[in-house]
Amino acid sequence: MHVENYSHIHHIMLYHFEKGWKAAQSFRDFNELFGKGIISESQCREWFACFKSGDTSLEDKPGRGQLSDFDDQALLAAMEEDESLTTRMLAEDFTMSINPRPQKAWKIAGWVPYELSNNNRTNHV
Repeated sequence: MHVENYSHIHHIMLYHFEKGWKAAQSFRDFNELFGKGIISESQCREWFACFKSGDTSLEDKPGRGQLSDFDDQALLAAMEEDESLTTRMLAEDFTMSINPRPQKAWKIAGWVPYELSNNNRTNHV
């Protein structure tokens, strides 16, 4: 189930906290009420930790990492204008990289060819 406004979820969590519930109980209740995937148990624990520290603000905290200056509305407009555009075409139009960290594959797994040659195929069988 998709929730339009997560502030309702935050209100319910604060209510559960004030009633003396544990984060795990609140998580189970959300799964029962809204279905699985509406919120993770770790998110419940994080909110309960904030409430326990005295922060009862129900506003989301800003996310970690670098803020994006990407124009989401322009992407949506382009997709609505031409629904046949592929992700590659959109990436080229918006000068994005489809695989932003190709060097990670090298550091973790060594060189892996995108297509196996006949020689590689016989070695991997």
